[in-house]
Amino acid sequence: MAKKIKGFGGRSYGQRSKKSGNLNELLKQAQKAQEQMENLEETFKEIEITATAGGGAVTVVATCDYKIKSIEIDDEIKDEEFEIVQDLIVAGVNEALEEIKKRRDEEYAKVTGSMGLPEDIM
Repeated sequence: MAKKIKGFGGRSYGQRSKKSGNLNELLKQAQKAQEQMENLEETFKEIEITATAGGGAVTVVATCDYKIKSIEIDDEIKDEEFEIVQDLIVAGVNEALEEIKKRRDEEYAKVTGSMGLPEDIM
């Protein structure tokens, strides 16, 4: 065992404290969280969401890694003015982005919550 040396202020030097054990545990948890986050990023490529606009006139399918897979336009609005169709497409994409964010937050909360970390850490 290392010799204890008393320093100024009554601190002892040369012994391992309980804090270093906690720090090691925290580092292990952080490494585990990092691995889970990397795996989660991979699964986001597979998770699809569907959003609609204009009462289903425009349907947007996207993955949770922010990639648009398809945009479908109902035949009924194809004869509408271009600006109307354009606005519906923009609304559908924005809705898809909101759904992606919500889904990603839910998935991150599962990881951070299982570790006792605050949900808003990401």
